Amino acid sequence: MAILPAGGGEATRVSAVIPPAMHLWAHGLVRRVRVQVPPSPARRARKLLIVHLDGVPKGLLDEALVAGRMPFLSRLIRSGQFHLDEAFWGAPTSTPYFQAGLLYGMRHSNLPAYSWFDRELGRKVRMNTPTDALTIDQRLRGAGRTSLLDGGGHGYFSLFRAGAENALSMSTLASFEQMSRAFSYEMMGLLSARTRSVWDYLRSLGMDTWAAAREVIHWARGLHDWRHEPAFLFSHVFLQRLGWSFAFTKALVDMARGVPVVYLVYGNYDEVAHRRGPRSQLAQAELHRVDTYLAELYAVAGAAEQPYDVVILSDHGHVDCLPWEQRKGQSLTQWLLAPHGDGPLHDDLVQGLCEGRPRPAPDSTPRAPFTPVAIECGNFAHVYLSGEPRPLDARALLARHPEILARVTRSPDIGIVALRRGNGAVALVRDGVYTVDTLDRAPLSSEFSKRAVADFLRVLPTMSTAGDLVLFGEAVQRGGTVGFAWEFGSHGGLTRTEANSLVCWPAKAPVDLSNLSHCAQLHERLAATYLDSTPRLRLVP
Repeated sequence: MAILPAGGGEATRVSAVIPPAMHLWAHGLVRRVRVQVPPSPARRARKLLIVHLDGVPKGLLDEALVAGRMPFLSRLIRSGQFHLDEAFWGAPTSTPYFQAGLLYGMRHSNLPAYSWFDRELGRKVRMNTPTDALTIDQRLRGAGRTSLLDGGGHGYFSLFRAGAENALSMSTLASFEQMSRAFSYEMMGLLSARTRSVWDYLRSLGMDTWAAAREVIHWARGLHDWRHEPAFLFSHVFLQRLGWSFAFTKALVDMARGVPVVYLVYGNYDEVAHRRGPRSQLAQAELHRVDTYLAELYAVAGAAEQPYDVVILSDHGHVDCLPWEQRKGQSLTQWLLAPHGDGPLHDDLVQGLCEGRPRPAPDSTPRAPFTPVAIECGNFAHVYLSGEPRPLDARALLARHPEILARVTRSPDIGIVALRRGNGAVALVRDGVYTVDTLDRAPLSSEFSKRAVADFLRVLPTMSTAGDLVLFGEAVQRGGTVGFAWEFGSHGGLTRTEANSLVCWPAKAPVDLSNLSHCAQLHERLAATYLDSTPRLRLVP
C-alpha cells in the first residue's frame, strides 16, 4: 500500500512510518467528519499543522529517540521524510516570549517571563490568569502585526488567541460570554472524530486519576509540603487528560475540515517537569504518550483531502531546579528584605557600573512608599525596587539601593545579576561587570549559554516590564540550577539546556526551518509559505 506523506511529495510505503491499519483508520475518520461537518471556508495553497511540545529540549528528545521511548517520531526522522534540527529562539526562554515571536513575528514583545510586575498596570501579571492573558494579547494585537492564525486558523492551549477563528486559548477564557457563544462551534465534529468509546475513555480516565491521586499523596508526604499538589492533580485530570483529549480530537476534526492553519500546544510534559523534574519518570512518560498522538496526527494530516505539512517544535528546554526556599529556609522576597550586614559593594563592581565616572551620592529623596517586589519566575527572578514607570538603571541603583546590590552579588546561589546601564545592559558575575562584547571573559559556569546571556542583555533595555534587577540561579550541578520558585524543574533562565529547542519539518515542504536564531525568524519563514499574500485582518472580540 502506498500513500502521500503528510509533507507532500511522492508516494511512499505506509509501513515505512505508520502501519496500514492506522492509514485506513485516518481515512475513515476524515470521511466521517466530512459527511457530518461542513468544510472550512478558508482556502490556502498549502495547509499547516504546528504541534508545540512545550518545554522539551532537543537533547532530551534525542535521548528519547535513541532509547525507543518515541518510536513513531524516530521512524519518521530515520525515514528521511522529516528533518530534525536544533533551534535557538532568543531569551528569555519562556512560552509567552516564544509565542509572541511565533504567532506575531515580534522580536521585542516586552514579555519578560510567565509572570511579572507590570508597571503600566501597577500589579502582578500571570499568564495562567485569563484576564491577564487577554490584556497582553490585546497589547500584542494592537501592534498591528499579522498573526499566523489570521484568516481562519485555529489554536489550542495557546496563551494568546492571536486572531484564531476558534476560542480555545488562555486569553479567551476571560470572557464567559465569548466562550458560551463559541460552544456549539467548538463541539462540532467531536463525536464523529472520537478515537475510542465513551465507556472505554471514562474507565481509563478513572484509573489514571486514581493513580495520579496516589502519586500526589506519596510525593507530598515525602516532601512534607502540599503546596501546588491539589492544583497539580486538578491540572492532571482536567487539563492534561480531559483538556488535551478535547484539543487533540478537535485538531483531527480541523484537518478533516480543511482549516488552513492548526496550532496545537502539548503542555503535559512542561507541567509535569515543573512539579517532578524534567527527567522524572512521570515527565519521561509524557514523551512516550505524545508519540502516539503524533502518529495519529500525522496519519490524519496525510489523509486529509488537501494534506497538511506537519511542523513539530518546542519553545524551550527544562533544567532540574533546587528551590531557593529549600536551601535558604525562606523565600527570595524574605531574604532580600531581611537585615544582613553583607558589607559594601565590591569596588570592581562599583567601577564597572559607573563606567569611569564618580560614584553617585546616596539618594534619600522622599518618594511614594513602595515595597520591593520579587517575582519568582522559576530559576530566574525579576526584582522591582521602585513603583516608578521607568526601570532603574545602574547609577540609580547605586544611589538608592547599594545594600541590595551587595546582597545579590555576594550570594553563591545567584549566578548572574542583569541590569540596565546607560543605553545598554550588563551582567554581574563574581564581582565583575560584563557587556555583550566582553562576555567571553566572564567566569560563567559551563552550564550557562553565553549566546543566551548575550541575547538577554541585548533585549533587556527594550523590556520595560522586566525588573530593575534580574537574578539567575547559579548552576550548582550538571543540568540543574538554583530556582527561586517552589518547583523542581525550571526554564526561563540562560543555561544551554533551556536554550536548546527543536524544530522538525517535512523534507519536501517548501520551507527551510534550519539554522533559526530567533522565534521571529520562524514566523517569517512560515508566514511566507502558509499565509495568504494579502491577508485580511479582522477584529477579534
